[in-house]
Amino acid sequence: MFWNILYYSNSGIENWFQEKILTAIFVVLSTMALGLTLIYVIYYSLKITGLSKILTSLKDPRKSKTQ
Repeated sequence: MFWNILYYSNSGIENWFQEKILTAIFVVLSTMALGLTLIYVIYYSLKITGLSKILTSLKDPRKSKTQ
């Protein structure tokens, strides 16, 4: 989503992609790797601290309403 916004908001980015395709591929892949690493760090932090068990035990208040 980030790269789509960047691509369509700036017309100069098209020329950059065409001129430096290997750099563009590296930047895209490294950005994806950084995002994936951040997600794993958050996931394992929640798992180690025990917050994931607390979050899964919470009930959805929309489903517990009686009509």
